[in-house]
Amino acid sequence: MLASVPAKDNTQWTHLYNEVVATGLCTGCTACIVACPFHVLGYEDYKPVQLQEDGPDKCAHGDKGCSLCTLACPRFREWEPEIDRLLFGEPRQPDEVMGHVDEIVLARATAPEVLMQGQDGGVVSALLIWGLENGEIDGVCTSKLSDERPWDCEPAVVTDREGVLAAAGSRYTYSPNPLAMLKAAEMGLSKLALVGMGCQASAPGSMAARRVNKWAKKVHWTFGLLCSKSFTYDGLMVEIAQKELGLDLDEIVRVNIKGKLLFYTKDGRELTYSLKKSHQYTRPGCLRCPDFTAEHADLSFGGLGQGEGWTLVIIRTPKGRDLWDRAVADGVVEWRPGSEDEGAIELMRKLAVKSLERWPSEHLSEGSRTPGLVPVAEGA
Repeated sequence: MLASVPAKDNTQWTHLYNEVVATGLCTGCTACIVACPFHVLGYEDYKPVQLQEDGPDKCAHGDKGCSLCTLACPRFREWEPEIDRLLFGEPRQPDEVMGHVDEIVLARATAPEVLMQGQDGGVVSALLIWGLENGEIDGVCTSKLSDERPWDCEPAVVTDREGVLAAAGSRYTYSPNPLAMLKAAEMGLSKLALVGMGCQASAPGSMAARRVNKWAKKVHWTFGLLCSKSFTYDGLMVEIAQKELGLDLDEIVRVNIKGKLLFYTKDGRELTYSLKKSHQYTRPGCLRCPDFTAEHADLSFGGLGQGEGWTLVIIRTPKGRDLWDRAVADGVVEWRPGSEDEGAIELMRKLAVKSLERWPSEHLSEGSRTPGLVPVAEGA
């Protein structure tokens, strides 16, 4: 078991690069890039890189004592129990394969416009609009469709209803949403909601647990999206959509995953592609990620329900419970018990276990992972 980061930390980029980036444990969440006060880290090919001439694993600032990149990283050393203790008071138990759970519900937005433009039940969009309009948050760090490549996505900051609705919907190429925190800081925003997959949803918790307070204090809400993997742009849009399905990217109006890849076109067609066949196009940073359910979010969301129009919501933290109850009371969302769709919950549990199996055994912290799980093979 690797030791926890000590109170007076002496780790730096050299350790982060060799222990996380070079070993394939890095998810490319970009928390390290956000935290770097010297702007010497950049983002290339879905992972952080050293921009100076010191070399890929060298940093002059690290040699002088800067450790912020390692402190911010949600995958560096014994990251999970540290975040769990901060958010929940104790590490999760081995049988809690979906993380700490207060309640699981099925929900949908009550506003027709939000329900129509959002993914599944539109719950994330509904809550973000409510938070912006009542002043609880002043900006949302999320993703939007790229202005340069059709159906790719990129980090974005939105501050109003129109922006939230324009950014609504799932994308299955990877956007490093925490990078939007840098833009939000330039805009003078300080009460942010971060929306991202599990790797990204752990970043605020890691920053707070390890006292990267400049950034941790800016994130008021953390919304996590259930995610088993994302695809490289070339794999999803070039190899699958264009070459194998014969689609022009301008024809596509929506992409979704419901047990298989679904492409919807302007003329009303639905084209499908096998998820099993798509594995070869998985983004490398997803191959080791153990977190399907975004276990360190205040609220986690996914479209695992047996029918369209409802979002599966996991209420996790006290903050998540508080904002959820108030949003329900204000009529922003409607809900029903998750027990009404036991099949969706069981599927979520199975997918969570499958993701946990990816994490290498030498990086397990005592009691933090389920005994008996087989870690992914090197280079898988």
